[in-house]
Amino acid sequence: MKKIGVIGAGTMGFGISFYFAIKGIQTHVVDVSEEAIATAKDKFNTYFQLFKESGYPLKFSEKESKAFINYSTSLEDLKDADLIIESATENLEIKQEIFKTLDEIAKPDAILTSNTSSLKLSDIALHVTKHRKQLLLTHFFNPAQIIPLVELLALEETSPEVLEKVKAFFESIDKSPIIVHKEIPGLVANRIQVALAREALALLENGIVSKEDLEKTLYDGPGFRFSASGLLKIIDFGGLDVWLIVLKNLQKEIESSEREYSSISTLVEKNHLGVKNGKGFFEYPGKGFDEYVLQRDSELLKHLIHTRY
Repeated sequence: MKKIGVIGAGTMGFGISFYFAIKGIQTHVVDVSEEAIATAKDKFNTYFQLFKESGYPLKFSEKESKAFINYSTSLEDLKDADLIIESATENLEIKQEIFKTLDEIAKPDAILTSNTSSLKLSDIALHVTKHRKQLLLTHFFNPAQIIPLVELLALEETSPEVLEKVKAFFESIDKSPIIVHKEIPGLVANRIQVALAREALALLENGIVSKEDLEKTLYDGPGFRFSASGLLKIIDFGGLDVWLIVLKNLQKEIESSEREYSSISTLVEKNHLGVKNGKGFFEYPGKGFDEYVLQRDSELLKHLIHTRY
């Protein structure tokens, strides 16, 4: 993988391309918006300094890293890319048009992938014919420049060698790829996250716990354990016989209905949308959205360095 193409310079596209660049991989970012490209360039400076100050093991200087990344507004500039990752807006028609174009202009052995988690790869690649064996879903977890996880999904037509090649590539640059064996909405990580949110919000709305203690519960309880191992090892340490009883007793008690959560909908009605406008479940005064994101990412980066390097 000597040259990577990334389509989209927004939140996910930036994170993906930034990570490749600091790993010394020639990366070309395409976006229809010159403004988005300018923003991505500014963010590169900010995040390089954050990584440097946090003690992340950078192999290249800022100047060298910047030399690995280029920007433009034309998909034609990706015609010689080995791997192309589409991270455009979550609009099926737009993505289909992008993949149709890529199928025409990309070199014959190029691997075409999408970063989507809400749309089906089979739908996105509906008009792809020439690169049918080189289609993959490569779903990064936000922020992509920090979170190690990448979910990989192949279509039936996808060559097994292509899947293994991409998996090995991500492993070689310190990402943590998993293989999703069936095309399902939300893939794996987001489905687990939504299941957790459903029960947590039900506990909040049913008056079982305050929002402050709910945060503390997750942060200092399950979240604390998850920082050291996955769920199945937690079950192993707890004892499968014990967990069998716990599952039998609690499954019928936990939230399983499909419903609207008033704790969120009421806030949305009041235009309390979270960090982006200063108030959600909690208040975020005195700083803009980007400052709060940078603060969050700084904490995530410290955790990454502590657990991986």
